[in-house]
Amino acid sequence: MHGGVGFFDPDLPPRQQVLGLLYGKWVLGALRALVELRVPDVLAAGARTAAEIAEETAADTDALHRALRAVAATGALEQRAGGRFALTPLTEGLVSDAPKGVRDMFLLASDPLFWRPYEDVAHTLRTGGTALSHVFGTSFYDYLRAHPDTWALFDRAMEQNHWPASDRILDGFDFGRFRRIADIGGGKGQFLAEILRRHPSCTGVLADQPHTVAGARETLEKAGVADRVTVVPTDFFAGVPAGCDAYFVKHTLHNWDDDKAGLILRGIRRAVGDDAGARLLIVDLLLRGPGEWDVGKLMDVEALAVIGGRERDRGEWDRLAAAAGFRPANDPEPGSLALLEYRPV
Repeated sequence: MHGGVGFFDPDLPPRQQVLGLLYGKWVLGALRALVELRVPDVLAAGARTAAEIAEETAADTDALHRALRAVAATGALEQRAGGRFALTPLTEGLVSDAPKGVRDMFLLASDPLFWRPYEDVAHTLRTGGTALSHVFGTSFYDYLRAHPDTWALFDRAMEQNHWPASDRILDGFDFGRFRRIADIGGGKGQFLAEILRRHPSCTGVLADQPHTVAGARETLEKAGVADRVTVVPTDFFAGVPAGCDAYFVKHTLHNWDDDKAGLILRGIRRAVGDDAGARLLIVDLLLRGPGEWDVGKLMDVEALAVIGGRERDRGEWDRLAAAAGFRPANDPEPGSLALLEYRPV
């Protein structure tokens, strides 16, 4: 996939291979419909024919068969003798309540909220404004406020937002050297809970929007760390709780442009005060250099056109942090989720 070669169709003449990009639209359209109908849930009980699946999902047998056949051609499903279809490892995570499943993340990423802005990315390139606001006439977060079901899907998807690199960060970074860790924009506290579970001497502060942290207690109790976490409903643009020696911001700053992200970081710097031993810990994508393959560079287009945020390379992160009063304290490898450590100046 490096260099993007895997996106193109080598069976076409060179000047036509770019048309292979369209295949992704066709596959995504079919697979999303199957997930909406909960076909993976049906197949979790074993292989079924299209007719059997149609009966369980109230679908049209012929139409369903054609979508199943198309998705099976990609390897995401298996088409067996006798017309039966089965899950493969690629689709097992689309079953409801699958361990480390991605059903809600998949549905969110292919929701009209994320899909329709691609109708007019040219608007973004011409103006710098989001295509989403041009298409829907509102901002990303105002859209969520006006569509509670989509916001609920968004919150569930964020709970499933577990990158494999997250385990590497948890294993490789010494969180145990901190007394009290604040998770800024930490959702329901899944990552903070895992840190505290691994480091019994640490305590934590979970700070996020009121409607988000309202459901955090169950997550924290399930992890056995609720007695070590203070939950603080927070507008992180206005400020964050003081009194912590580590301020952790995971998968949050990339949702915002430099002005808004800078507001968050300056609030953290105020909370740090004159504690020279305190640290800012940013966990987000760290882009590779020019011309190198990096899925984060594709995600940056979505951040640009849909949310109004951005993915960043090391220079961009360092400039953002420096403007808020922090300097680098580590040198992580780019190309994936990374933990960037900064100390106050």
